[in-house]
Amino acid sequence: MPLGPELYLTGRLAEGPFGLELHSDGGVWELDTGRGARGLLGCEVEVCGRRAGFNELICDQIWPAGQPRPPRSKFNIELLLACSVVGYGLIAFFLGLVGRLG
Repeated sequence: MPLGPELYLTGRLAEGPFGLELHSDGGVWELDTGRGARGLLGCEVEVCGRRAGFNELICDQIWPAGQPRPPRSKFNIELLLACSVVGYGLIAFFLGLVGRLG
């Protein structure tokens, strides 16, 4: 399912039957977040993310309400893993080529 536009919501973070939930303006959003968000259970939070499905929100960031939005991480683990696999493949290819020629 395609992701919707970026949403910015404020509400209380709670534990639900399927994971973390954001209770905001009478609605309940199921959150797809990292582990660090569990430290904010029971607190008012601000969430930035994209809607997926009826009430699921894939979180880009979550932080305590009333505080400035934290800077986005510039580190992309998926890109690092892809580059590692490609680099390993190139090294293996060249070593195989050198072994055949030598």
